[in-house]
Amino acid sequence: MRVLVTGSKGFIGKNLVVHFLEMDDVEVFEFDRGTEFSYIEDVIESIDYIIHLAGVNRPKDSEEFYEGNTYLTQKIVDLLRQKNLKVPILLASTIHADQDSDYGRSKKQAEDIVLKYGNGSQAYRFHNVFGKWCRPNYNSVVATFCNNIAMGQEISIDDRSKEIELIYIDDIAYEFKKVINGNEPTEKRGDYCYITPRYKISLGYIADTLVQFKEETGSIYVPATGDEFIKKLHATFVTYLPLKELVATTVKNQDDRGDFTELIRTHHAGQVSISTTKPGVIRGQHYHHTKIEKFIVVRGRARIGFTNILDDSDNYTFEVDESEIKIVTIPPGYIHNIENIGDDDMIMVLWGNELFDKNFPDTYAKKVVSGGAKNLTEESDK
Repeated sequence: MRVLVTGSKGFIGKNLVVHFLEMDDVEVFEFDRGTEFSYIEDVIESIDYIIHLAGVNRPKDSEEFYEGNTYLTQKIVDLLRQKNLKVPILLASTIHADQDSDYGRSKKQAEDIVLKYGNGSQAYRFHNVFGKWCRPNYNSVVATFCNNIAMGQEISIDDRSKEIELIYIDDIAYEFKKVINGNEPTEKRGDYCYITPRYKISLGYIADTLVQFKEETGSIYVPATGDEFIKKLHATFVTYLPLKELVATTVKNQDDRGDFTELIRTHHAGQVSISTTKPGVIRGQHYHHTKIEKFIVVRGRARIGFTNILDDSDNYTFEVDESEIKIVTIPPGYIHNIENIGDDDMIMVLWGNELFDKNFPDTYAKKVVSGGAKNLTEESDK
């Protein structure tokens, strides 16, 4: 498939071109500001789909709105008709197309031209778009906030409670890739298509979240990326940071048993750490009331012991080694330990369901009962 992308060097265009180039069966032709229209005339007969992103939203005078939005669209459609081509067009329009302004009127005129042309064409009304490679201090508040906060500069908000509706750049790309492959638009109301999902978010929330991202840059904290909006906003913010700020230094705690290092801390899903344990050394020998841990031995051999705090006869061992990575969950109320039974240092990754708090560690010293343990390794192999 041969796809012509107009406005290919803009924020949306750059992202879509990269996405299209990832498709094995797509060849991309780019048209942007400074490209002569004769380029389109030369290639149009070989084109299977037109992604029409080119437009004007910050002109020097109002006539430029019509030149960039209305007249260019008409010129493309006239060329298609002249050559008797039926190439579908995906037009990038805006939710502001119904506004009584030169910008809105020029966008509405472009929509009308494309929809009248038909041939499988669609007009997409975009909400506010955010994502990587968006120019700050231009027409995206998210890009401006990301850039200024990342650079340690002030931001200005007139009304923190004001809500805007956002769509994410990659969601546009996934939608357009789906449609050019013959699928129906995800959301269509009347004549117009829309991108989903959408996020209705206050300016104050966006700013506060970005400030938190900035404060935690260079630390082992990660945001709550189980939330789709937070994941996408954080992915956007990181692209505005200098690369040198994307390196965090950990603190390694060492003693005669080995070492222990916290790797990742989260606000809602606990923390991840890594430890090394010397041969013959036993770690643990304690229990928790609420804390849950997961032990993952990634190098070496280990024996994990469990004893129920209420019943010494409820006593088990489980052996693991690097030949098959297993994740062993340590439940509350069980005394537990882990012993390196190999010949070399054992390396273990640990997850805990809460952040370690030295003032309330929920960790109580007690030894696993050493005799009469049932071997869970043998039972799990049956």
